[in-house]
Amino acid sequence: HDIDTLAEGIPIGVGTTVTGAALMLIDEVPVFAVFNIGDSRVYRFENNELVQVTTDHSVVQELVDAGIISAEDAEGHPESNVITRALGFRDDPRPDVVMVPVRTGLRLMICSDGLTKELGDDRIRLHLAAGLAAAETAGALVDAALAAGGRDNVTVAVVDVKSAPGSA
Repeated sequence: HDIDTLAEGIPIGVGTTVTGAALMLIDEVPVFAVFNIGDSRVYRFENNELVQVTTDHSVVQELVDAGIISAEDAEGHPESNVITRALGFRDDPRPDVVMVPVRTGLRLMICSDGLTKELGDDRIRLHLAAGLAAAETAGALVDAALAAGGRDNVTVAVVDVKSAPGSA
């Protein structure tokens, strides 16, 4: 609602993407409620494996899901910046929500598409595996994306689970 109020007088409206993770207790068990609208992403890094938790709301993701193009071709596609959902544009927000169990050693990375358009999953995984503290890792990822071209805003947050109930 605030975005639409600020956009009064702009005929097409204004919008943005949003993603994040909220720590919750469900039946006394901690979970991250991971949410997104648009093409900003959340990744899970655990046991040296990088997994994208969110699904992009974009034209190219729909093409990938339909089997029309490959995931490898998606980033270079001419419509790679066209999103199908956003926060704003006088539309009701429709976030996806995925529950991620909280486990010791889990690392979440929350990022804007400015990171993922500059760095592939292999480079991101290497940074997350390097063993630096969360803030240092986020800073190194931003620096790497800027060095690779930095054609869009680059925002990264890293969350480390140091200890979780019921896990090693």
